[in-house]
Amino acid sequence: MPSAQRRWGRTLKRSAGAAMSNGGSSFCPLAVPVVALFFATAAGCQKTGDSSSGRGGSPATGGAGGSPSTTDVGTSTGTTGSCVPDYQCAPTAPSTGDIYADCAARVNQFRACVCLPPLPRWTDGEACADQDAQYDSQQNTAHAGFQAGICTSGNAQDECPNWKSATQVISQCLQGMFDEGPPPTTPCTGSCYSSHGHYINMTGTGYTSGVACGFHTTPSGTIWAAQNFK
Repeated sequence: MPSAQRRWGRTLKRSAGAAMSNGGSSFCPLAVPVVALFFATAAGCQKTGDSSSGRGGSPATGGAGGSPSTTDVGTSTGTTGSCVPDYQCAPTAPSTGDIYADCAARVNQFRACVCLPPLPRWTDGEACADQDAQYDSQQNTAHAGFQAGICTSGNAQDECPNWKSATQVISQCLQGMFDEGPPPTTPCTGSCYSSHGHYINMTGTGYTSGVACGFHTTPSGTIWAAQNFK
């Protein structure tokens, strides 16, 4: 796989109702390599005070003047009824021709792998997710739109920058995010969150609106894709 494809953006998370443009606190570590399989993956970035943390981890600390959520709502790693979490799950990606529906369905495939209920497809948020992807491509910076508050992006964001196709975003980038797996410690902060933040966002349990996917094709033909969670 060409190196331009072997990466995704930082994960982002913010507290419900807080806007980056309004001076809310945030934690945005620098990009760090995670595994040799991927060319580069950037660290997680969360708004403090959000309770929609993922399985096994709480929001990252370090926001200026802020504090992490005291409610870790997704720490269970046991079974749910007859369901046994499969952290090596690699389901076949959906391919209906509707990339927005397929992206949301892909997120829910991985949630089902670890015994979590599906998120609704947040269709009202897709126009904003498209704007985020376009803005970020123009800035050549993942999450630039989310941080600038250019639209209502939700509480958390994962991003796949500069991939060859939307199909590869859905099948490969989202798989790589899930493959980070649950964090080994709680709370998961610093380098732990850098390594597991995408998984934490994808498997968060405090979202009320669901997941909105956005895509933008650059003049060179590459794809930037954002997944916004609210």
